Amino acid sequence: MDTSDQKFNLLQMKEYFESQIPNIRVLSDMTLSESDFRSLGARLKSAFSFTDKKDGIQDIMLCYLVYWVYALIYWKEETGIHDELTDYCAKLPQYQLRHHFEMLLDIFADYNIDDFGYRANSIEELCSMLIARHAGIPNDEKYQVFELIDDYRNQNVSVDSMVEDIYEHLPYKSRYIFSLLDASSRQDMIWEVRTIMAEVCSGAYSRDMLLVKYPRTSVSLIDYCYYWQEGRSLLNQAR
Repeated sequence: MDTSDQKFNLLQMKEYFESQIPNIRVLSDMTLSESDFRSLGARLKSAFSFTDKKDGIQDIMLCYLVYWVYALIYWKEETGIHDELTDYCAKLPQYQLRHHFEMLLDIFADYNIDDFGYRANSIEELCSMLIARHAGIPNDEKYQVFELIDDYRNQNVSVDSMVEDIYEHLPYKSRYIFSLLDASSRQDMIWEVRTIMAEVCSGAYSRDMLLVKYPRTSVSLIDYCYYWQEGRSLLNQAR
């Protein structure tokens, strides 16, 4: 997506996201560059700032949801997760934030986006969990996470101990994303990645078979697991 054209507005972005949703499992499987993400945030801030009483915001809430998913993916450790839009939203009245959360949850239902059966004590907590799950493990941290998990594949330790130690040593973005999940969801995600890694390494399943076996798992995660395994095999051959 090229957002360099000034005529490329939020409704066009919405149409672009709508065209991708039927072909993805999680929102982080979309094709959205960092520059497109920054452009999206600037347009959303402008829309929220100049829309009286927030009328019409519902029309661009899909863009808003995509923005929050990619905010977890593209933030930098040295600058933090905050930008103009996150700072703007932090200053909104509580009732207005709650209305945003309600509209975000409506988007999951409206577009049949997977909510993974999650439940939470508050609407804010539920939104955070869903956004974190759809962000998953950022691509630039996947190999580091695979290496962490691989260290435990052949160790005789309890699942709880493995998950706790892996969580403590995750790279910074993945750790923050996992911190937004409850303990059970965090364990489920780490264990699923561990299982997929084992199945890729064993060669027992093809990529297509794994995509069928794990219908809720990011296509990107499965593909990166294959890339990681291929890299390991080449390294072993070179030794």
